[in-house]
Amino acid sequence: MTDRPIVILGAGPAGMGTAWQLSKDSRKVVVLEKSNHVGGLGGTVEVNGFRLDYGPHIFCMRGTPESDQLVKDLTPLFGEDAHVFSRRDRILLHKKFFSYPFRIPELLAGVPISLAARILWDYLKANATLKVHSPRKGMSFEEWGVKNLGRTLYDLCFGIYTQRVWGLPTSQISSRQAQRVVRLNLTEIILRLLGFKIDPAAHFKKFMYPRGGIGRLYERMAEELKHDGGEIRLNSPVIRIIRTGSRIERVMVRMSDGRDEEISCQGVISTIPLPVLVDLFDPPLSEGMRQAASRLLYRSVQFCYVVISKERVTDLHWCYLLDPEYRCNRVSEQKNVSAEMLPKDKTVLLWELTCSKGDPIWNASEEELRAVVEADIQRSGLLKDGPGIEDFFARRVEHAYPVYKLNFEEDLFPVLEGLHRLDNFVSVGRHGLFLNNSMDDNILLGHKVREFLSRQGNGAWNPFRWFEEMLDFMQLKYEGQ
Repeated sequence: MTDRPIVILGAGPAGMGTAWQLSKDSRKVVVLEKSNHVGGLGGTVEVNGFRLDYGPHIFCMRGTPESDQLVKDLTPLFGEDAHVFSRRDRILLHKKFFSYPFRIPELLAGVPISLAARILWDYLKANATLKVHSPRKGMSFEEWGVKNLGRTLYDLCFGIYTQRVWGLPTSQISSRQAQRVVRLNLTEIILRLLGFKIDPAAHFKKFMYPRGGIGRLYERMAEELKHDGGEIRLNSPVIRIIRTGSRIERVMVRMSDGRDEEISCQGVISTIPLPVLVDLFDPPLSEGMRQAASRLLYRSVQFCYVVISKERVTDLHWCYLLDPEYRCNRVSEQKNVSAEMLPKDKTVLLWELTCSKGDPIWNASEEELRAVVEADIQRSGLLKDGPGIEDFFARRVEHAYPVYKLNFEEDLFPVLEGLHRLDNFVSVGRHGLFLNNSMDDNILLGHKVREFLSRQGNGAWNPFRWFEEMLDFMQLKYEGQ
């Protein structure tokens, strides 16, 4: 076996999950990460004296055999005292809290009678139409929503919110984005009301969380990886991927001390955003691939942390803000997943503002962001009778979520196919596969990489076979399974 390492680009959930798995097979791995922490958006970082997550991240326990095995494998990394709990999240609409996913009877009872009548009529009409005419492929998110939910319910609960989150009119967003929306199926709702069980993979309720923050999972992966001889280089962005024909030979990295270093490698596993990745190759990949990758869009986020001198503000893990007057998308209270992470007399509310790099929210100062958040706090009424804001700070992330614009597959699939024509390359994870999937999915993909490379033995990697397998995985995720 070659003594050259496998180089893994990115130390997020997919990168760390893959590196941790490969190290179990005594494979030599080097993980390159441009930031100063492992876990990516699933990391936990020190911010103004507090240990906080990037957003409300918890680990899904789906109740399927595959998920159960993953939980069993990861339990030692979570620690014996990990929290296991049911998610408590709500939707704030018309100044009232509603369950998430939506329950039609609760929603109808909580809105004015005239609005409830319109919701029910449109919803029943849409479902009756679906019995006769199935939705066509390639439709927009708006068309999908109206056909499945009816115009009134779609506009009220999804249309305005979706446009705010993704920064595009919903007529320009692919219905693939509906994988993030729980479909309100009338038959299923009736079965649930009667007490029948529904597919646990679609309606999982249990979650795990380490007491020291979700980043502890990846910090413990890093400890085991290093113990097994692997390397993790933080503050070390990749600046070039050097190839000879279809084979990657070396990766050039800018080290934390400013030096450039070349790493001769056995192969590359990438978890970084595809538009960034494609531009790193030397010699360059085809102009068509580069142009297609440049058309893939990402949504950025400003994470705004608000410190409150109070033990707790809510009992929720997070809350979605649907009314059109809100600028923030979601608010979460980390103390409700791990009280040990903050002083007893303080709590932190995290308000999320999606944006695009270069727009006014992306370029806003902390003072400007604070004004936006304070306006939403006032609208929400969460601090109406409580103390004011003690402190405020913000952190921004450029590549947070892939944007499924209409017909994005026409750019994505040629890029993925072209990359996997290389002899010793695979891509994985949210950014590597352009998937809006969850943390457990990304760690599971690390298991799949290990299985894939084990099947290859000491021969060629056969990356195109990996691409074909990932197409099946992606199709399942697009369909919300």
